[in-house]
Amino acid sequence: MQGSGALCPLCDRLLRLATLAVEPTAVAYARLPIYTAGRYEYELARCILAFKDGGRTDLAPYLVSALNRSLLALLAGTGSRSSGRPLHLVPLPSSRAATRRRGYAPAPLLASALVRAVRGQVDVRVLPALEPVPTWCRPGVGHRTGAQKTLSKYDRQRAMNGKLRLGQPLFHSLGRSYKLAGARCILVDDVVTTGASLAEAQRLLRQAGVLVEGAIAVARVPRVDLADT
Repeated sequence: MQGSGALCPLCDRLLRLATLAVEPTAVAYARLPIYTAGRYEYELARCILAFKDGGRTDLAPYLVSALNRSLLALLAGTGSRSSGRPLHLVPLPSSRAATRRRGYAPAPLLASALVRAVRGQVDVRVLPALEPVPTWCRPGVGHRTGAQKTLSKYDRQRAMNGKLRLGQPLFHSLGRSYKLAGARCILVDDVVTTGASLAEAQRLLRQAGVLVEGAIAVARVPRVDLADT
């Protein structure tokens, strides 16, 4: 694993071992190939939480290394690399409030770092084709909200309704737009829970003519944690 020296040797080794179990990941709502590098527990969970909510962006290289393994496994499992056309990494955006609080959005940060990490090996680029819908513009704002891990499967699905929309580039008022029709993309997130976010992203992108070839994430929440109660 390529890291930044932000962890002690023991934690570095434990995190390395925690992200070697790359495997296809089945979730409740998303119907697409998903690969993750480890289970969201113990050292890996603590590392992701510190990166997301503790300001520990120095941990990004460790997570990008794991995400890289997820990407290579997805490409091998689906044959996406053989197409000859470039692949676009579409990160799932954070809410505007979370981005303001953290000062960065985790998935877009990881996706950009991943592109740099695989440069010369895989022809991928970041396409910020999704953005969060402001809270006041969402339908049904009154339903239960909160961190995805704290919600039941049903509430997670409901919470994603109307939460995302197609993104627009800078200076879109001058006529700039993303060329989405026919583009090949892979969705990128830090943690996969039920797949409700991925399913909503897939729906929006497919409506725009995008070929969504799969999704990758650093970690998966163990299914035992996904009870409806």
